[in-house]
This record gives sequence, C-alpha cells and structure tokens, in this order.
Amino acid sequence: MVNKGLVHWLEETVQEISKRNLTEITLSTGKTPSGHVHIGILREIIICDALRRIFEKKGVNVSFYLFMDDFDAAKRFPYYIDENYQKSNLGKPFALIPCPYEDCGCESYAYHFGNELISTFKYFGIKNEIIWTYNLYQRREMQDKIKTALENTDKIKEILKKYILPTLDNDRKELFNDMQKTWIPVMAICDKCNKIQDRAIDGSIQPNRAIKYLKKEQMVIYECPACGYRERTSIYSGRLKLNWRIDWPAKWALFKATCEPAGKDHSVKGGAYDTGIEICQKIYDYEGPIKLPYEWLRLGEQDMGTSKGIVFTPKKYLELADPEIYRMLILRTNPMKHISLRIEEISQYHDYYEKMENIFYGVEEPESKEEYDFYKYLYPLTKINKIPEFKPLRIPLKLLTFLSQMQNILSIEKLYEKANSSLRVKDHEKPISIKEFKGLLERTEKWIDEVKYEISRITDQKIKRNILNKIDIFTITDTISMDLIQTLSDKQLEGFILFKNFLLENDNLDADSIQNTIFTIAKEELDIPPRKMFEALYLMLLDNKSGPRLGPFILMLDKDWLLNRLDQLEDKK
Repeated sequence: MVNKGLVHWLEETVQEISKRNLTEITLSTGKTPSGHVHIGILREIIICDALRRIFEKKGVNVSFYLFMDDFDAAKRFPYYIDENYQKSNLGKPFALIPCPYEDCGCESYAYHFGNELISTFKYFGIKNEIIWTYNLYQRREMQDKIKTALENTDKIKEILKKYILPTLDNDRKELFNDMQKTWIPVMAICDKCNKIQDRAIDGSIQPNRAIKYLKKEQMVIYECPACGYRERTSIYSGRLKLNWRIDWPAKWALFKATCEPAGKDHSVKGGAYDTGIEICQKIYDYEGPIKLPYEWLRLGEQDMGTSKGIVFTPKKYLELADPEIYRMLILRTNPMKHISLRIEEISQYHDYYEKMENIFYGVEEPESKEEYDFYKYLYPLTKINKIPEFKPLRIPLKLLTFLSQMQNILSIEKLYEKANSSLRVKDHEKPISIKEFKGLLERTEKWIDEVKYEISRITDQKIKRNILNKIDIFTITDTISMDLIQTLSDKQLEGFILFKNFLLENDNLDADSIQNTIFTIAKEELDIPPRKMFEALYLMLLDNKSGPRLGPFILMLDKDWLLNRLDQLEDKK
C-alpha cells in the first residue's frame, strides 16, 4: 500500500479527490486503437472503475470516459496487417483508415480494434462512456480549444521548453530550439492525401504541422510533408488536431477531469503529465486532474505492445479465466509495482481469490485485522455484478482442471455429477446448472491448452518443470498398450489384481484410503518399493510414470471405468 495508515492504496487517491469537495467528478483514460489492444490497458481502466464505484457509493455523480484516440496517426502497423495496406495508409489518422478486413464491415481501422476492446468491458464489470477523439474534434467546444492554443503559442512554447530542455543533450537541445522558432501547436489532415504526418527516409516522423496561424481569418496554413500540398484550412474545419502534449490538457479542461491514471513513461517528473498540468492551468484555466501513475503490466517476462504485435487481449483472457480474478489482480497491487500476468499461475490467483472471499464471508479467519480490512475493501471492487448475500458456490479450479482432462473417458453428465458431489449446496443456494458447468469446463480446457502451448515453446527444462509443478497436466490414454504390459513385473501386475479387489469390496472411497491402500499393497503384500506400485498405476492410467497425486486423482475417476481399465490388463496378459 502507498500509505500504511490506509486500508487500501486506492484510499490515497480517494482522499485527494475528496479534498476538492466536488458534487460531480470526472475520471478519464485514453487509448490509441493502433491494432489489437493488449490487456495492460485494463489496469488504468479498472482502477478508474473502482474509483467510480467508491464515489457512487458515497452519493457523488461520476462521469468516467475512455478517450479512444482515433485521430492519432498511424506511425506503424502491427505485423499482422497486410504490407500493401500499410504502405497506402501510413501517416493517416486511424479514424480515416478503412477496416483492414474486407468482409468485416467496420466503419474504420480504429472502430475495428477499438470496439474489440470495448466489447469486453461488460464482462469485466466496467461502466464507462467512450469518446472517439476524431468525432470530438468535429465539435465546436474542442475547436475552441484549438483556437486558445493557437492564440497562446508563445506561452505553450515556454512551458514545453521548461520541461523538455533539461531532459536533452546539447545536440538535441539545439535541434529543439531550432524547431521551436516555427513551431505551432496544431497539425492538419492534408486535403489531398489525407495524411497528418509522414515518415522521412531516415525513419523520423514529420508531422503535418501548421506553418502559420492567420488569426483574423481564423485559419492555418500547412504544407504536407508527405505529398507537398500547400493549403489553408479553418480552425473549425474538423481537420486540425492539437499536438499530443496540448491535446491531453485540452481534453482535461473541456471535460473537467478530476483524475486520470497514466503509465510511468508519462508520469515521470517533468514528463508529459507535468507538462500537461501546467498547460491546463495556465492556458486553459483549469487545475487539471490528480495524477495516478502506474507501472506496466507484463505477460510473463514480456513487455506487451500493440504496434509490436506482442499482445494478449482482454478477449483472449476471457476465454481462459474469470474476469473477477483479473480485477482482483489489478486492485490488490500497488499501482507503482509492475504486474506479471502469468497464465500458468491462474490457479494460484484463484486460491488467493478464494481466501479473500472466505474471509469476506466469515468462512475463514484472517491472519490479522489489516488483512481483514484489506479484503473487506477489495472484494466488493472485484465483483462483476452485485455482491451476493451469501458466499457464492464455486467449483474449485483444481477440480475443474481434473475434470476437463477426463472428457475422453467420462460423459458430461458424469463429470457434472462429480463436480456437484464436491459442493455442499445449502437451502438458500442455487446449484450450478449443467450449462454453467459446460462453460466452466470449456474455459478450463482452453486455459490448459494455452499452458501446454506455452510449455511447448520453452527450451529451458527447469522452467518447464516449475510450470508443471503449478498445474496438473495429464492425458488419460484410451487403451493400454501391449508395450506397457511388457515393461511391468509380475508383482506389479499382481498388485493391479489386489487393487481391483479393494475397489470391488469398498463403496465409500476417499483419497487417503486409496493412497494408503496402494502403499500397503506394495509394502506388505508384494514386498516391493511403494514407488513401483505407484509408477505402475500411473503407467496404466496415463502411460507416464508420474502424474497428479494418485489418491485424489483415482477418486475423480468413474469406478466402473476404472474397473474396466483393470480388466483390460487381465485381457492383455
């Protein structure tokens, strides 16, 4: 937590916002839809959504905006976009670039990828309003912000100089000062080629920046660096966009933003956020939002990036795991600590969530008052819908992991029966339906497949073993091969007969009795190391010498199926 005296790190921002004594607050976030948007953006969005919930509970009116910055230019495209398409659209605003997929029917490139992200919000419990910035710039109130910036260009230059110059070496200082002589804070979309910037031969970006402001006519003159076209355009044409360091504070002022989280790159001392605050105050006469910096969210050891194509999307996450688990992961973690989302650790995240839920509902005792207070604060903010009166029924992920890998040997009805038998449904509780169960099973299966895929790409055996220690992955073979039978000793084969008799003679089995019986058969009746009997059973079931803990694993199997499996051994002998 940021402040050890606070129950949760969010409270520091809550207190800062509360000091403003507002009856209405505005939370804002932003994203450029330059391709598939990775799940990291949900860190700032979920933080804002949590703040929305906290203040709405206090009776405060809250507006929460996501600015989809489709007026930004395409500096580059991800690798999965067709090369010819890239060449013809580079430098244009994303809003004016057609959808890259012919049969899709999207209005634009921006809408295709932006709506892909937006469509997931309801599943994560996020409630916000989307503002597409290209449309925003067609509105008079935003165009007036352009006029204000143009009329205060010299003041803006001084602010930028104050913050940027100290970060530059001598050579770049000279370049910056030269650029500032003719710099104007707006860019124009070229009326001939529709580009707002160009990429020079040396790879540098050349914005189509206005070269002169005609105050009397309320127009600007530009000369497009992409095609050389020279023209004048009205500041009310909807074809002008503020430079991004001005665009940000202009939107803050227009929407009276109270708080906006920002990544660490923008939040460093003297960075874009600090620049924006001063521009907001001195040019647009608004105090600006409260800064809430946050660290990156990584995918394992990888930094994600939309334009780089290193992307794990919210949509993909929803195929594999519970969105409440992701909200928990974001909101339990101090924003200035980086998060590594590890797919293979989803089960550990579930364990944490279950502990928090148990403590919230008084099922489990907390280790301390601080832990109790933290979970009491955190749990409601993780819920997608309203907080249930009683602890929700939840099939443990470990059990779902087992059951999802038994679909080749057991019917969905048998699997459902086993799942239900693990739950103690009380009178006030609604049982999990078979439809819900099928959905959980499908999601778990996809998660396991994703973990398998990740394992297949790893060459370091130690890392592989570490992952396999976190999740029970196995394959139950359809039949037992003769090759396997020939590897087993007579005593191991005899052990199968003794184990089969144990199953036939006992109806109410439990994991410990199964485990102990195998041990006893080996040590006392066969006089072989117990390891040999355990290995034989694993080979019989999985064609592998090891697997999940055998007692609980066998308990999950259907007894008739297991007896039939043991019969196969006798038939093959």
